[in-house]
Amino acid sequence: MTNLNRIRVVVLGSSKVGKSAVTVRYLTKRYIGEYSSTTDFMYRHNVTFDSVTTEVEILDTCKCAATGCLYDHIRWGEAFVVVYSICDMNSFNDAHTLLDKLSKLKLPSYYTTLLLGNKRDLDHSRAVCVDAGQELSLRYSCQYYEVSAAESFAGVSLAFQSLLREARSVQLLRAMPIRRKLGVNSVSKVLGTIFGKNSNKRDRKKRPSLSI
Repeated sequence: MTNLNRIRVVVLGSSKVGKSAVTVRYLTKRYIGEYSSTTDFMYRHNVTFDSVTTEVEILDTCKCAATGCLYDHIRWGEAFVVVYSICDMNSFNDAHTLLDKLSKLKLPSYYTTLLLGNKRDLDHSRAVCVDAGQELSLRYSCQYYEVSAAESFAGVSLAFQSLLREARSVQLLRAMPIRRKLGVNSVSKVLGTIFGKNSNKRDRKKRPSLSI
């Protein structure tokens, strides 16, 4: 049953892409450059949309793409931040793998996703072009942002807020009486109309995408 007073967010990605950096930057506005942890961390804070306060639980994962805990995280989460480094093509390939696993393990009307390219301040060492990130986000119908956790709180904050707003909208739509009359596939089509999950390629290019 959907809990409209809580959004569960999972931050995923390979090691050294800045998962903890972007999470802490969003929560505290502070940047901490070095993290070395083999443990997942859970953070809780409140967000307010349209005068309604919702608790947000953010699970900052360690490198778990190759471990069994990934499936538990995917089952637990409702919104996902998939992080890669624009300086590391392998991390981008890992992000692709994670998006594919999400699409296979979660029904479209049960989750939202943000593809987040980090380390934009290191553009001189770029290995993943903006177009590649954009195309991957279009393929999986998710939001896409490029940010620098090291240089800017604003970009990270905007990306997280966009994800949470969409997650909140998905929750509200799932809770509507229409869901009892329509099958899950029909609800998915309704969500696709709103968020672009089942639209044609031209429409999907209207998905949020920003480089900050």
